[in-house]
Amino acid sequence: MSRLKELDVLRGIAALNVVLFHYTTKFRLNFGHRYSSIYDWDYGQYGVELFFMISGFVIFMSLQTGTTLESFAFKRFSRLYPTYWVCILITFVVIALAGDPLLEPQSVSILLWNMTMVQGAFNIPNIDGVYWSLIPELLFYLMLGCLYLLKVLSYTRALAVVWLSLMILNTFYGLPLGAYILNLQYGMFFMAGILFYKLKFEQGDWREHLLLGACFLTAMVVYPSVRFFYVCLVSFSLFYLFVYNRITFLSWKPFLFLGYISYPLYLLHQNIGFILIRKLSLYLSSEAAAILIAIVSMILLAWIVTRFIEKPVLHFLRNLHFSRSRISGYFLK
Repeated sequence: MSRLKELDVLRGIAALNVVLFHYTTKFRLNFGHRYSSIYDWDYGQYGVELFFMISGFVIFMSLQTGTTLESFAFKRFSRLYPTYWVCILITFVVIALAGDPLLEPQSVSILLWNMTMVQGAFNIPNIDGVYWSLIPELLFYLMLGCLYLLKVLSYTRALAVVWLSLMILNTFYGLPLGAYILNLQYGMFFMAGILFYKLKFEQGDWREHLLLGACFLTAMVVYPSVRFFYVCLVSFSLFYLFVYNRITFLSWKPFLFLGYISYPLYLLHQNIGFILIRKLSLYLSSEAAAILIAIVSMILLAWIVTRFIEKPVLHFLRNLHFSRSRISGYFLK
C-alpha cells in the first residue's frame, strides 16, 4: 500500500503543536517566561493523542497485508529503536555539556535503562520527558501482535466494545495494571485510528461511526474537561476529513516536511530546546526570538538525523531483513 501523505500532514500538525506547547507553557512551568502567559499554547500538549490515533491507523494497516509476526516485530523495532538510541545519546551529551543547573545530567546507568524504552514502567527517570509516550506505543504494538497471532484481529468491533468498556471501568474502579499492560489511559485514541482505517479501506458502516462516537465519549469520561472536548473534536474531525479525502486543503509543504522529520523532532526538541532557549535568553531581549531560533534549530537537527541517520539505517535494516527472508525461503523450499 502506498504511503499516505495526508498522514504526514497530521503528523506535522501534531509535532508542531507539541513543540509549541513545550517552548511556551511547559517552559514557563519549569523555568519561567518574562512574557505574558496569554501567548502560551496550552492546547499543544494534546498533540500526542493525535499521534496515538495515527499509530492506531498505521499499525493496524501494516497487519492487513499478510505479513508475518516476525516481519511486523522487526519493522516496528527498526522504525523505533535505532533513531531513538541516536536521539537519546545526542540529548544525553548536550545536557552533560551544557552545564545548566536546572537540567542536571543523568547517570550512565539511567542512560542504559532509557535505551530499553520501558524505563517509565520501572519509575526510572527519562533522559527527556517526551519519552513517556513511547510505552503506550509499545504496549499497543504488543497487543496488536498478540491479537494477530491469535487470529482475532479481524473482530475489531468486539475488540472496541471490550477495550472501551475496560477503559471506563478503569476510570471508576482502577483496574490492576490498567495504565500500562492494557493501555487503558490512551487506548481510545489507538482504537479510533483502527476504526478510521476500517472506514477508509474496508467500507465500514454505521457501526464504525457509532464506535468512533464511543471512543470520543470514552475520552471524555477518562479526561473530563471542556478543553479536552475541543481537542478531541478537532482531532476526530481531522481524521474524518482524511478518511473522506477532504484534507487536501491542509497539504501544505511545511506540514509534510514536519511530518517527515516528526519522530526525531519529537525525541530531540524538549530538553535540548530548553537549554537553547535559556542560553539565548541571556543575550536576547526578546524571548519570542529565542523560541523561534530554538524551533528552527531543532527542525534543522531533526532533519539532519532523519536524512543522514534515520532513513539510511531504516533502509539498510529492512533490506537486510528482506535479503535474509529470501534466503531462508529459498532453503525452506
